[in-house]
Amino acid sequence: MMGSTHAAAGMLAAEIVLSVSHAPPIYWPIGIAFGAASAILPDIDHPSSFLNQRLPLGSSAGMALDHRHFTHSIAAAWLFSLYLHWLWPMVPSILLTCAVAGYLSHPVLMDILNPEGAQLLWPLPWMISLARILPYPLTFSTEDWMERVVLKNGLWILVIITVVQPKLI
Repeated sequence: MMGSTHAAAGMLAAEIVLSVSHAPPIYWPIGIAFGAASAILPDIDHPSSFLNQRLPLGSSAGMALDHRHFTHSIAAAWLFSLYLHWLWPMVPSILLTCAVAGYLSHPVLMDILNPEGAQLLWPLPWMISLARILPYPLTFSTEDWMERVVLKNGLWILVIITVVQPKLI
């Protein structure tokens, strides 16, 4: 998946957290931003990813880690959660939950739709992909027309609808 698709999925995951928890409107912009930013973080292990190209240690992470392995695991999301709570203890937990939901949306909701899958249960060697049980077009490769046209646009439309919808009621 491309970064913009992951960002949209992370925003949507954060919106779900905010909506289900009945978070005050003041938290929504920050929570959604946390979800989007965290959703692109697992791809730090890919040499051409947005973060890998822009962070000082990004290229080192890209060389040291295999793509869709540790950074795409439940263990990495758990460590990310612990790190956030240690780094920002004064930030409301709902915002940190938005960040973790965004992070998890990347491997758990999105990359398992790719035939390559993700190593969700690291250190176990299994690459988990729904492509083994779901047919195309429900699963697809990175930059396939299903991602570029249908999924990315559909996610962005859902993000906009879910942000605007509470204001319409």
